[in-house]
Amino acid sequence: MLFPVLSLVFLAGAIVLGFVRKMNVGIVSLALAPILILTGGLKINLFFSGYPTKLFLTLLGTMLLFALLQENKTLELLSRKIVALVGKNTFLIPIIVYLTSYLLSAAGPGAISVQAVMILFGVSLAVQMNTSPLLLAAMALLGAVGGTTSPIALTGIIIKDLLDVKSIAGNPATVWIGVTLANFVCALVVYIFFKGYKLRSDMVLKLSDTEKFSKKQLLCLAGLITLAVTVVGFNQDVGIMSFMIAGALIILGAVNETAAVKMIPWSVLILICGINVLMTVTTQLGGIKLLSDVLAKMMNSFTAPFIMSMTGGVMSWFSSANGVVLPTLVPAVPGIVENIGGSTGVIVLVTSITAGATVAGISPMSTGGSLTLAAYSQEKKINEKKQQKLFIQLFALSAAQVLIVSLVALLGLYGIL
Repeated sequence: MLFPVLSLVFLAGAIVLGFVRKMNVGIVSLALAPILILTGGLKINLFFSGYPTKLFLTLLGTMLLFALLQENKTLELLSRKIVALVGKNTFLIPIIVYLTSYLLSAAGPGAISVQAVMILFGVSLAVQMNTSPLLLAAMALLGAVGGTTSPIALTGIIIKDLLDVKSIAGNPATVWIGVTLANFVCALVVYIFFKGYKLRSDMVLKLSDTEKFSKKQLLCLAGLITLAVTVVGFNQDVGIMSFMIAGALIILGAVNETAAVKMIPWSVLILICGINVLMTVTTQLGGIKLLSDVLAKMMNSFTAPFIMSMTGGVMSWFSSANGVVLPTLVPAVPGIVENIGGSTGVIVLVTSITAGATVAGISPMSTGGSLTLAAYSQEKKINEKKQQKLFIQLFALSAAQVLIVSLVALLGLYGIL
């Protein structure tokens, strides 16, 4: 019992220390993992074998490709053209922002790249339209995190890797469908609550106001289409295809390699890989089994999806959904299902966790909320009092979204899928 408890203490300590000291949890995890290995009497080679090399290269490939597309404004121009199509029907803009974010995210880059572009675009658009930034920022984030569980996007790749590594049976595409459903419910509530249907503006973005795609941007669009076709249609590896397409774009001179490499969120890669190493050690020492046993005692087959969804959301307020929440909770799911019995399946709980963890991203302590707060503060030059008010509003919105997807889980809608 000592080592399982100790391993969970180290895991929780890494997350708490990273949050309190504003440190990268991945770096903290890499520092604590060797100590835990030696204390637990394991072989030090576990430190290296626990490093997720395939996942690292897959994420690096996709991040590189979409950093290239982001750097030369291909994604931004594509978004502007889509929004311009609504003309005077400005009440459609939140819907277009949501769908654009969703489709771009599902096509490959996932939430990290897309939300950076779409939230900044949405907040800027909200300022120009003299409306609340919360509506468009929330729709941009929800679209981005909703699409990120697709088989070729960041979270979808991580979920598939976790299921494969832990030999968990189930179709990752079911998680994508379930998260999309819960995400759509959230978006609908946000749209109605903020009265998006009444949105009007004197500022109308026309298609003629947007510049044409340059030859370099057209090459990038061709690369994006190629990625989607080869991965979805021909089941090719998304990481390998991303490297190949990125290399072709660089050789053709369509992108700025140096600038794009600087845009890659290296800290996210370190976080994800570092926590994976510590998770491997924790699993070896029996920590995950202990965690699943404890959680199982707190729930039954009816309440399990709700509790796991809320747990994923709360954890995501203070840490990364991809780097911390999913690698921590998903491996515990099989043990929970075995202990609680009933009809609740593994994929239902994985979907519940993912839905809760992803929609929490509008919290001001997370990337999406931070971007919203920073962008609006810069655009409107708001004072500290208004910044604090927006901070509270963002956190309240995040809590409401986590509650909504958790209620969807409680109603058993994921089980129907």
